[in-house]
Amino acid sequence: AVSESIALSITPYTVEINYPKIYVPGSYQEASGYTGNWSPADAPALYSLESNDEYEGYVYMANSGNEFKFTPERNWDNDWGDTGADGTLEAGGDNIAAANAGYYKMNVNINDLTYTITSTDWAITGSATPNGWAGANTPDHDMTYDPQAKVWTVTLDLTAEELKFRANDAWDLDYGDTGADGQLNQGGDNIVVDEAGNYTITLNLSEAPYTYSLEKN
Repeated sequence: AVSESIALSITPYTVEINYPKIYVPGSYQEASGYTGNWSPADAPALYSLESNDEYEGYVYMANSGNEFKFTPERNWDNDWGDTGADGTLEAGGDNIAAANAGYYKMNVNINDLTYTITSTDWAITGSATPNGWAGANTPDHDMTYDPQAKVWTVTLDLTAEELKFRANDAWDLDYGDTGADGQLNQGGDNIVVDEAGNYTITLNLSEAPYTYSLEKN
Protein backbone atom coordinates (compact mmCIF):
# COMPACT_ATOMS: atom_id res chain seq x y z
CA ALA A 1 0.00 0.00 0.00
CA VAL A 2 1.28 3.46 -0.88
CA SER A 3 -0.02 6.54 0.89
CA GLU A 4 -0.52 9.93 -0.69
CA SER A 5 2.55 12.14 -0.69
CA ILE A 6 2.64 15.17 1.56
CA ALA A 7 4.80 18.34 1.53
CA LEU A 8 7.08 19.11 4.47
CA SER A 9 9.05 22.23 5.31
CA ILE A 10 12.17 21.44 7.37
CA THR A 11 14.47 24.09 8.86
CA PRO A 12 17.95 22.79 9.85
CA TYR A 13 19.85 24.54 12.63
CA THR A 14 23.15 24.34 14.43
CA VAL A 15 23.29 23.73 18.18
CA GLU A 16 25.59 26.29 19.81
CA ILE A 17 27.47 24.88 22.81
CA ASN A 18 28.41 27.29 25.57
CA TYR A 19 31.74 25.83 26.68
CA PRO A 20 33.16 26.80 30.10
CA LYS A 21 35.82 29.48 29.67
CA ILE A 22 38.74 31.19 31.33
CA TYR A 23 40.45 34.34 30.03
CA VAL A 24 43.98 35.55 29.24
CA PRO A 25 44.46 39.27 30.02
CA GLY A 26 47.92 40.70 29.56
CA SER A 27 50.30 43.34 28.26
CA TYR A 28 50.03 42.01 24.69
CA GLN A 29 46.35 42.80 24.09
CA GLU A 30 46.35 46.27 22.53
CA ALA A 31 49.09 45.50 19.99
CA SER A 32 47.53 42.15 19.10
CA GLY A 33 43.95 43.18 18.32
CA TYR A 34 42.32 42.46 21.69
CA THR A 35 41.58 46.08 22.70
CA GLY A 36 43.10 47.40 25.97
CA ASN A 37 46.02 45.87 27.84
CA TRP A 38 45.34 43.91 31.02
CA SER A 39 41.61 43.94 30.31
CA PRO A 40 39.83 40.66 31.18
CA ALA A 41 36.67 42.09 29.59
CA ASP A 42 38.39 42.08 26.16
CA ALA A 43 40.82 39.20 26.60
CA PRO A 44 40.70 36.05 24.43
CA ALA A 45 39.15 32.95 25.98
CA LEU A 46 40.33 29.40 26.54
CA TYR A 47 37.68 26.67 26.43
CA SER A 48 36.99 23.48 28.38
CA LEU A 49 35.80 21.30 25.52
CA GLU A 50 34.94 18.41 27.87
CA SER A 51 33.70 20.61 30.76
CA ASN A 52 36.39 19.05 32.96
CA ASP A 53 38.37 22.13 34.06
CA GLU A 54 40.96 21.46 31.35
CA TYR A 55 41.09 24.49 29.04
CA GLU A 56 42.69 25.16 25.68
CA GLY A 57 42.76 27.89 23.06
CA TYR A 58 44.92 30.10 20.88
CA VAL A 59 46.24 33.59 21.67
CA TYR A 60 48.12 35.89 19.29
CA MET A 61 50.95 38.07 20.65
CA ALA A 62 52.22 40.58 18.11
CA ASN A 63 55.36 41.71 19.93
CA SER A 64 58.06 40.34 22.20
CA GLY A 65 58.25 40.82 25.96
CA ASN A 66 54.68 39.77 26.75
CA GLU A 67 53.19 39.12 30.18
CA PHE A 68 49.78 37.70 31.05
CA LYS A 69 47.65 35.89 33.62
CA PHE A 70 44.57 33.67 33.63
CA THR A 71 41.25 34.75 35.14
CA PRO A 72 38.12 32.63 35.73
CA GLU A 73 35.83 35.57 34.91
CA ARG A 74 36.04 38.77 32.89
CA ASN A 75 37.27 40.70 35.93
CA TRP A 76 40.14 40.78 38.43
CA ASP A 77 38.24 39.27 41.36
CA ASN A 78 40.43 36.16 41.02
CA ASP A 79 43.43 35.27 38.90
CA TRP A 80 46.21 32.74 38.45
CA GLY A 81 49.87 33.53 37.81
CA ASP A 82 53.12 31.59 38.01
CA THR A 83 55.44 32.48 40.86
CA GLY A 84 58.82 30.95 40.08
CA ALA A 85 58.11 30.36 36.37
CA ASP A 86 57.93 26.60 36.96
CA GLY A 87 54.80 25.80 34.96
CA THR A 88 52.51 25.66 38.00
CA LEU A 89 49.84 28.22 38.80
CA GLU A 90 49.19 30.08 42.04
CA ALA A 91 46.24 32.26 42.95
CA GLY A 92 47.45 35.85 42.62
CA GLY A 93 50.85 34.62 41.40
CA ASP A 94 53.41 36.50 39.32
CA ASN A 95 52.77 37.51 35.71
CA ILE A 96 53.57 34.78 33.18
CA ALA A 97 56.13 35.72 30.51
CA ALA A 98 56.09 34.84 26.80
CA ALA A 99 59.33 36.35 25.57
CA ASN A 100 58.68 36.16 21.83
CA ALA A 101 55.93 37.20 19.44
CA GLY A 102 53.80 34.32 18.23
CA TYR A 103 50.49 32.52 17.92
CA TYR A 104 50.35 30.45 21.08
CA LYS A 105 48.37 27.32 21.87
CA MET A 106 47.63 27.46 25.59
CA ASN A 107 46.56 24.54 27.76
CA VAL A 108 45.51 25.12 31.37
CA ASN A 109 44.55 22.38 33.84
CA ILE A 110 42.78 23.90 36.83
CA ASN A 111 42.56 20.46 38.49
CA ASP A 112 46.30 20.34 39.16
CA LEU A 113 47.09 24.03 38.43
CA THR A 114 49.46 23.41 35.53
CA TYR A 115 49.74 25.03 32.11
CA THR A 116 51.73 24.94 28.87
CA ILE A 117 52.14 27.43 26.02
CA THR A 118 53.35 26.43 22.56
CA SER A 119 54.13 28.79 19.68
CA THR A 120 52.50 27.63 16.41
CA ASP A 121 52.67 28.48 12.72
CA TRP A 122 50.00 26.92 10.52
CA ALA A 123 50.05 25.37 7.05
CA ILE A 124 48.09 22.93 4.93
CA THR A 125 49.28 19.72 3.35
CA GLY A 126 47.67 16.91 1.44
CA SER A 127 47.13 15.18 -1.88
CA ALA A 128 44.83 18.05 -2.91
CA THR A 129 47.64 20.63 -2.68
CA PRO A 130 50.27 21.44 -5.33
CA ASN A 131 53.05 19.91 -3.19
CA GLY A 132 51.12 16.79 -2.12
CA TRP A 133 51.54 15.38 1.37
CA ALA A 134 54.45 16.99 3.18
CA GLY A 135 57.58 14.89 3.62
CA ALA A 136 61.30 15.19 4.14
CA ASN A 137 61.76 17.06 0.86
CA THR A 138 58.19 18.29 0.37
CA PRO A 139 57.14 21.50 2.16
CA ASP A 140 53.74 22.44 3.52
CA HIS A 141 51.84 25.43 2.14
CA ASP A 142 52.23 28.15 4.78
CA MET A 143 49.20 30.16 5.88
CA THR A 144 49.16 33.86 6.89
CA TYR A 145 47.58 35.14 10.10
CA ASP A 146 45.20 38.14 9.96
CA PRO A 147 45.17 39.87 13.39
CA GLN A 148 41.95 41.76 12.64
CA ALA A 149 39.89 38.82 11.40
CA LYS A 150 41.78 36.48 13.77
CA VAL A 151 42.05 33.73 11.15
CA TRP A 152 44.75 32.02 9.08
CA THR A 153 44.37 32.02 5.27
CA VAL A 154 46.07 30.84 2.10
CA THR A 155 44.95 30.81 -1.55
CA LEU A 156 45.86 27.73 -3.57
CA ASP A 157 44.94 25.65 -6.60
CA LEU A 158 43.47 22.41 -5.24
CA THR A 159 42.58 19.11 -6.89
CA ALA A 160 39.66 16.89 -5.88
CA GLU A 161 41.68 15.06 -3.24
CA GLU A 162 42.32 15.52 0.52
CA LEU A 163 44.12 17.87 2.91
CA LYS A 164 44.75 18.66 6.58
CA PHE A 165 46.01 21.56 8.69
CA ARG A 166 49.18 21.11 10.73
CA ALA A 167 51.39 23.22 12.97
CA ASN A 168 55.14 23.85 12.83
CA ASP A 169 55.79 21.59 9.80
CA ALA A 170 55.19 18.49 11.93
CA TRP A 171 52.48 15.97 12.83
CA ASP A 172 52.60 16.61 16.58
CA LEU A 173 49.56 18.90 16.19
CA ASP A 174 47.18 18.63 13.26
CA TYR A 175 43.49 19.12 12.56
CA GLY A 176 41.12 17.26 10.27
CA ASP A 177 37.35 17.03 10.07
CA THR A 178 35.79 13.85 11.45
CA GLY A 179 32.19 13.79 10.28
CA ALA A 180 32.65 16.40 7.52
CA ASP A 181 30.68 18.97 9.54
CA GLY A 182 32.99 21.95 9.08
CA GLN A 183 34.36 21.62 12.60
CA LEU A 184 37.96 20.64 13.26
CA ASN A 185 39.12 17.69 15.34
CA GLN A 186 42.68 17.22 16.54
CA GLY A 187 44.08 14.32 14.55
CA GLY A 188 40.74 14.08 12.72
CA ASP A 189 39.91 12.65 9.30
CA ASN A 190 41.35 14.09 6.12
CA ILE A 191 39.30 16.95 4.65
CA VAL A 192 37.87 16.11 1.23
CA VAL A 193 37.97 18.68 -1.58
CA ASP A 194 34.95 17.91 -3.74
CA GLU A 195 35.94 19.84 -6.86
CA ALA A 196 39.23 21.05 -8.33
CA GLY A 197 39.78 24.80 -8.50
CA ASN A 198 41.40 27.84 -6.96
CA TYR A 199 40.41 28.19 -3.29
CA THR A 200 40.85 30.56 -0.39
CA ILE A 201 41.33 28.32 2.64
CA THR A 202 40.54 29.75 6.09
CA LEU A 203 41.46 28.30 9.48
CA ASN A 204 39.70 29.76 12.54
CA LEU A 205 41.19 28.78 15.91
CA SER A 206 40.04 31.92 17.71
CA GLU A 207 37.03 30.28 19.36
CA ALA A 208 35.60 26.83 20.02
CA PRO A 209 34.65 24.79 18.16
CA TYR A 210 37.54 25.38 15.76
CA THR A 211 36.36 25.73 12.16
CA TYR A 212 37.60 26.08 8.59
CA SER A 213 36.27 26.94 5.15
CA LEU A 214 37.22 26.18 1.55
CA GLU A 215 35.93 29.04 -0.61
CA LYS A 216 36.22 28.56 -4.36
CA ASN A 217 37.36 31.73 -6.15
